[in-house]
Parts: sequence; structure tokens; C-alpha cells
Amino acid sequence: MRKVAQPALMLLIAGVLVTAADAAQDKPEEKEPAYSYSFETTLASKFMWRGQRLTDGWNLQPSGTLGTKGFSVNVWGKLDLQAVSEGDNYYLRGNPDAPGAGGNGLRGKFSEVDLTFSYARELGDVSIEAGTITYILPYNLASCPSTTEIYGAFSFDAVPLAPAARLNVDIDESRDGGKTAVYLELAANHTVALSATRFKSVELSGTVGIASSGFARYCYGSSEGGLHDIGFSASLPLDLGRGWSSRLFLGYSSLLGKYRDFQYINLPDFYAGKAGLPSSYADTLWGGITFTFER
Repeated sequence: MRKVAQPALMLLIAGVLVTAADAAQDKPEEKEPAYSYSFETTLASKFMWRGQRLTDGWNLQPSGTLGTKGFSVNVWGKLDLQAVSEGDNYYLRGNPDAPGAGGNGLRGKFSEVDLTFSYARELGDVSIEAGTITYILPYNLASCPSTTEIYGAFSFDAVPLAPAARLNVDIDESRDGGKTAVYLELAANHTVALSATRFKSVELSGTVGIASSGFARYCYGSSEGGLHDIGFSASLPLDLGRGWSSRLFLGYSSLLGKYRDFQYINLPDFYAGKAGLPSSYADTLWGGITFTFER
């Protein structure tokens, strides 16, 4: 990935947000709550991040958000429900480097916690958002120190297929390697109405991820950027009433080209001598259910 001028990017994001705020002042003021909050929990069969299968087993992802006047703070965590991942000092059975017989790795532990600070605004039919994300792996701090990204995103919700884009730029750990990690995601979404009583629609989406050489170096030790991954998903939203909603989802993701050779393999399979090549794990089908409460 080529180096990015961080001040210029921040000024660009700030300019967009100021423009949105000015435009909002021209519209009649609408009374809105002083603050909002939401809680969400997702049960997923895999944990996917930018096309990579990071947890090859069931996990629980609780999340909480508090917002006011477009600003919000979110705390998200991932609890491993199966013994499929390891920490710096938490080994799986079968690992020849484990002291003794090993154990359950990160099962039953919050293997990742993310903190997000953001600002969102609607400008006509365009939704914009900018913020920071800090990634913390509590049990892997020695091998993978915490790092922070800034991001900017927009979506055209009223346009057919609701095109959207999101740019994430690492401003922390990746820069120590000499190249800033940048990841761009392009997305499209479409909602199909259903005649069912409970499920009134199905939401379809597709994404394409593009990685810079800095992202490839930071994540894989490679030096080539390019098309990184594609993904497709379908979900069934369900309004449960009293602020509660649910969503069933099914997704497919695939790493592309040279990145397929860098996919993490299933560790229990590896220790048992049954693992294939990394590329054999580069296509993932997963699903789950999400419950959300909003006020």
C-alpha cells in the first residue's frame, strides 16, 4: 500500500462533515431524543473480517452503543465458544509447543475487543460517517499489539442497489513497517419484499474489498496490493416489538488471488495432521442470528 497523507485525509473527512452540518441547518429542525442507546448480540458459526476467517468456530459477539447528536461510542467483543484459536500463552491440545498437554486455547474468553468512536450525518439522500476503531486482542498483545484505524464511509440509500464505500486507514502499528495499511470496501444492497406474515423482506448485499500493499505487509508479510476479497450475504429481519428486533443471516466470503495462500488454517486440523493447504480454507460459508434492542 502506498503511504497516505494522514492530515489530508482527516481534513477531507472533516470538510465533508462540516458541509453536512451546514446543509442540515438549512432544513427545519426536527426534535430528536437527547441520546440513544442500543445493545446487540450475534451468534455466528464463524468470525469473518475482511474476507479472512479469523475464528473457525462458533462465537458470540455482544455489542453496546451510546449516541447523542450524531456522535456515538461503541464497545464490541468476541467470545470464543469453541476451542479453535490460541493466545500467546493459551494453547490448544495437540500443539507440540504447548507446555504439558495444552488446553482449550481461547475457548470461553473474549479474544477480541473493539472500541469505536464515530460521527454520522445524513445529507439529503446520502449517509456519511467517520470515526476511529481500536482493535484489542487481550490474549495476543505480545504477538499482535493493539492498533487504531480512522475511517470514512458514505452510502446512497435512495439510489438503486444503494451503493456504498468505506475506507479504513491504519494510523498505528502498520506504519512501523514503513507502509500504512489501507483497506477499501465497496458494497451494494437490495431489499426484496416478501408476502410472509413474520418475515416481510429479505436483504441482499455484496461487497468487494481492495487492499493496499501496506495492508498486505501488515496482515500477511506480503508486499502486493490489489483485489482482496468478495462477499455475499442474505438476511431476514424480524421486528419483535418493544424496541427488539432479530435478523437471521447467511454469508459467503472468498479471498482472491494470491491472498488465498495466506488464509489461516483450522488449528485443530493442523495439529491432528488433517489440514489442507491454506487456500482450501479461503472460501467460507457461515451464518447466524442477531438480536438487537434500540432506544
